[in-house]
Amino acid sequence: MGCEVKNHGPAWTATVFLAFSLLIGGCSSAPDTAGQDLSPAAQRVQEGMRDLALQHFIDGSVYELRGDNARAVLEYQEALGFEKNHTIYFALSRAYAMLGKNMPAIEAGREAVRLKPGNLEYQRNLAMVFLAAMQPDSALTVYEEIVRRDSSNIESWFNLARLYQVRSPLKALDLYERITERFGPEWDVLMQTAELCNKLGKFDSASEALQKMSGIDPANRELRRTLGQTYVRAGKYDSALAVFSSLRETDTTSLDLLSDIAGVHLLRREYAEAARLFEPILARDTVNVDTKLHIGELYFSQSERDSTAIPYARAVFDRIRVRKPEDWRAYWFLGAIASVARDDSGSVRHFRKVTELASWNADGWVSLSGVFLNKNNYSEVVRVLESAVMILPDDFRVNFFLGVAYNRLSRNTDAVRVLEHARSINPKDVDLIAQLALVYEGIRQYGESDSLYEEALRLDPVNHLVMNNYSYSLAERDRDLDRAFTMARAAVKAQPENGAYLDTIGWICFRLGRFSEAATYVKQAIARGEANAVVYEHLGDIYYKMNNKEGAIEQWKLALHLDSGNSALREKISRESF
Repeated sequence: MGCEVKNHGPAWTATVFLAFSLLIGGCSSAPDTAGQDLSPAAQRVQEGMRDLALQHFIDGSVYELRGDNARAVLEYQEALGFEKNHTIYFALSRAYAMLGKNMPAIEAGREAVRLKPGNLEYQRNLAMVFLAAMQPDSALTVYEEIVRRDSSNIESWFNLARLYQVRSPLKALDLYERITERFGPEWDVLMQTAELCNKLGKFDSASEALQKMSGIDPANRELRRTLGQTYVRAGKYDSALAVFSSLRETDTTSLDLLSDIAGVHLLRREYAEAARLFEPILARDTVNVDTKLHIGELYFSQSERDSTAIPYARAVFDRIRVRKPEDWRAYWFLGAIASVARDDSGSVRHFRKVTELASWNADGWVSLSGVFLNKNNYSEVVRVLESAVMILPDDFRVNFFLGVAYNRLSRNTDAVRVLEHARSINPKDVDLIAQLALVYEGIRQYGESDSLYEEALRLDPVNHLVMNNYSYSLAERDRDLDRAFTMARAAVKAQPENGAYLDTIGWICFRLGRFSEAATYVKQAIARGEANAVVYEHLGDIYYKMNNKEGAIEQWKLALHLDSGNSALREKISRESF
């Protein structure tokens, strides 16, 4: 379950004496005989049975007090043979639970509750046994009944909320808030509220809970620092600064607090002030490199949103690089910063250094190849990743991106080899399956490609890229056009501005003979401004079928301008037909 419920075990001596009084007092679950005429002999038999039940119950209680739960179970079972009493079932359930025999404990506990449903101690015992048996849903149902019967018990409310915290966090949060409203600030409740709100991204509510906790324990400095950090997550920078500054007044040597304050100034884009405050930390040789790297990471995260932070981020990592030239991490961040700044040569230089210092780290190889991949320099991608795969033969990303590069270079046999290996490493990756399908399609192994597309859709039925690629493949082969149209329409609905998707659905309409509709879609694809030669050729073919030969030839010529080596297209223009 991952949650703790509060359970204050019963004081067994008190329980035993209470049970004695119940049994002696005749609170039996046997059929009610009040008002019935029993013969003196029958009355003596009934009293004798009750006496025997009481004696076995007493013996079982004594064994239980001694910790001999196995013998206690035997005595309680004997007692039940003489009288089916809820108190005995309850005791039996507890004894079974102490032995770790959860199923018979549940059975006995349920019977106690059935016979005496208003006894909340029985209900709480049953809930705890359900938890021990890893049946949280059943325990939750019992606690809901306990709270319904007695809404004044904070422990039951808390246990119910803790159970909901796993299966329904928002319901748990609502319960914690209701507990606080009903019973006032309670440390455990507020702590769970703050933790849950942080996980749910409700940082304002988390900070409110932490404030109340600070009211309970105002001397708790770590709690107040957590409050300040939560204010930061909530974007309440002034409040965060007030908390951190207050803490630093009584601890002027704390570098952690200094870092907290500097971090707030960084988030407020007060970079000069942040740099001034970070300087004592960065300059101190006794501060470990991880702390300094963290400062750099703060700047780097900010630089992804605000390019004016780039020089500050670069300065921090350059400093670390000079002090720790064998630490690959500074080079990786410098490479990433260069990528943000669109400095390809800088990215290559620093990422290559990462591969030299930490050849075991796939991030370096993948990042280095990514620079070339973004420039469509697939030959260089292959060169980098062929070196990487010699060192990291079973890294998924290395094999995947190498397979992509092979495919772009029309080295499909090599692409199949490395992509199939990547698939053996991560058989459920939809992107990999879709890429492998494209490769098999390119070498006309349509049985393999169709099977892969179907597998990808089983894993992710609404993946618009898979639906687009699969539907285009079917259209090219003039197969299952109705299904192809349905998939293409779903892809366009997911990304209505995607020119490739618009071209696909247009081409399917062409195959279906719906030429006017086809022209509309393909012209929309061209209007997006990124159409390739194939798209222009498609529009030419559509115009030709619409008896617009002049328009068709014009589009084919535009296509040939973009793909001058296409001999089939050149012949199409020459004969003015296809």
